[in-house]
Amino acid sequence: MTDPIKLTNLARQFERGGMDVQALRGVDLAIEPGEFVALVGPSGSGKSTLLNLLGGLDRPSTGELWLNGTALHAATEADRTLHRRERIGFIFQSFNLLPRLTALENVAVPLMLSGVGVAEREARARALLEKVGLGHRLDHYPTELSGGEQQRTAVARALIHNPSLILADEPTGNLDSKTGEEVMALLKELNREQGITLIVVTHDDEVAAYADRIVKLRDGHIVEEVVGSGRSPDRASTWHGEDAGHSNNPPSPQPSPLREREPLSPPPERGRAREGVKSGGLQFNDIIRQALSNLRRRPVRNVLTAGGVLIGIVTLVAMVSFGVGVQREVQRNFESIGLENLFVRPVYDEPDAFDPFAAPKPQTPISPELVAQIEQLPDVVSVTPELGLPFGIDIALAYGDTSLPVRIADTGERQFSFGGQTDPLAGVELGDQGNDGVVLVQELADSLLSDGQTYDDLVGQEISLMVQLPRGETETFPSQIIGVRASFGGRAIDLGLAEREAILAWWYNAPDILQTEGYDGLTVQTTSLGVITAVSTQIEELGLQTQSLEAILNVANQVLALMQALLGSVGGLALLVAALGVANTMMMAIYERTREIGVLKALGASAREIRALFTVEAAMLGLLGGFFGLIFGTLLGRLVDWIGHRFLIAEGITGIGQLSVVPWWLALGSLAFAAFIGIVAGLYPAARAARLDPVAALRHE
Repeated sequence: MTDPIKLTNLARQFERGGMDVQALRGVDLAIEPGEFVALVGPSGSGKSTLLNLLGGLDRPSTGELWLNGTALHAATEADRTLHRRERIGFIFQSFNLLPRLTALENVAVPLMLSGVGVAEREARARALLEKVGLGHRLDHYPTELSGGEQQRTAVARALIHNPSLILADEPTGNLDSKTGEEVMALLKELNREQGITLIVVTHDDEVAAYADRIVKLRDGHIVEEVVGSGRSPDRASTWHGEDAGHSNNPPSPQPSPLREREPLSPPPERGRAREGVKSGGLQFNDIIRQALSNLRRRPVRNVLTAGGVLIGIVTLVAMVSFGVGVQREVQRNFESIGLENLFVRPVYDEPDAFDPFAAPKPQTPISPELVAQIEQLPDVVSVTPELGLPFGIDIALAYGDTSLPVRIADTGERQFSFGGQTDPLAGVELGDQGNDGVVLVQELADSLLSDGQTYDDLVGQEISLMVQLPRGETETFPSQIIGVRASFGGRAIDLGLAEREAILAWWYNAPDILQTEGYDGLTVQTTSLGVITAVSTQIEELGLQTQSLEAILNVANQVLALMQALLGSVGGLALLVAALGVANTMMMAIYERTREIGVLKALGASAREIRALFTVEAAMLGLLGGFFGLIFGTLLGRLVDWIGHRFLIAEGITGIGQLSVVPWWLALGSLAFAAFIGIVAGLYPAARAARLDPVAALRHE
């Protein structure tokens, strides 16, 4: 510092409990560079307020305060933060070391706030601690240090960034007399050897005697200035490895480390872009490191808080993974059928108002002639008619001496079953080599086998289908087994078109039923997906309605997407509840660390950096819950999927793929969403921490 400190008509007024408190009243004072000044006076005289103004922790109500050419009375918050970071070294009566940091890390904090790298700042902190006699206590936490060791650590922290001004508030107030003399000896020597301007607030006349000048305050006024004795530090006791009063064995005298070393730091210009001290601010990797350290403070509470996020993510991942899995399975089944297929249905007349129970009549029946016409259309590969039987029809299958009731599987059951169409166990499927005959399901075929027979032995065998009308008449229809397949229940058969037509003609006593009523529908296979529109238009010109499999798939996907959103909203609600837990935890952390926030601000941390520290900490809480929630949600989905497959297999349903699928976007999205929830929950607590007044925070108990 090259310019003197100048205070002109400086005043500071507070409002407390609706009353105005005048802490300083028109103070005029000049302090030369390198001067050692002691501020003394009774409690309430304004000493600490003046110290806070000099350190940029507070702003004067009126008057001017110039420090090395900077107008602190008019400085912005950012300028005052930079002032503390670069020019000021604070030494507090209660030490104010950060409890979760070792002595080495505490000393390195000012360099961390200036953006100095880990290796460099720890090397400088280690060298400084060794020079103040604490080289053997580098990795000890504040609670493991004696009072004198803590104060020496605080002195080293104040010196680490080569400040031009050291402000000490009752530096010996919590120390025994011997240790207090050692601390004052160190400060006096620093003042003499380094030329550091030193301002000490004290009630102790013996401490004030070390100063070059003593400024006495009372009721906010300077009432007297006297020249101090400026006594030599030689009368003070020398440094020891342990402080007096903290060891059973009295330490043997040893030379002061300060007396046998080169200066702690080079005396040239301080506080302005000094080599090795940056002004870039707290780096992001240090924010991450500090957030991780803070999360270890209250592990049980933080784990429980992250557990709320975990439950939400588990619910979200498990439910959405099933939506994704089912959607993929539906897509696979549709693709196995072929997206180039068209489904054709007749257009029906409006219901008869006089007979609402009458079956609707097709405007254009799908007759065999119309089917033949559609088969001749360009780009049509094949046409498969569909013909349904009356609901609840009573039908039995007779083979040899065995007669079993059976159920007719409709076309949709064969085509759209989960797992798609699989190869038959024996013989062929309907449609592969014609549309006549019967295909048995596996369990039904097992009941027809004799000892030593296989499914292949059943293929080609003649059977009879016995159909009974509701009024009791029966009719037998001959057929032939053409294949065996694996599928749903144990009594289902696939029935050929010729058999269906014969049964319907007898049931309704209408031999020309296909001419009058026509087929129920057609499945038209085209040459490719690109010709679907053209073929569909030509068929609709024949008076029929069409629907492509792709359109059906799109509708199914929309429904499944809606289901995913609904399922995911359950996890979202759980995450909103978890956000309240994160916010509560962060508010508790602010209350517990109020003094720590004040210390960081005094050492040069900006409001933005304090906000970033707490926001990142909240995001990590969310991310921690999200990470384990993703793992447990995936495992839960796989477990339910496994149980579901076992149940379906027991029911005879096979060929189903994995139904719980966690794609990359769900994994990354759940982690990002968990972190986002943490950030949102931490915004208010972080903003509140950033707004804390450093002076009030330092006084917090």
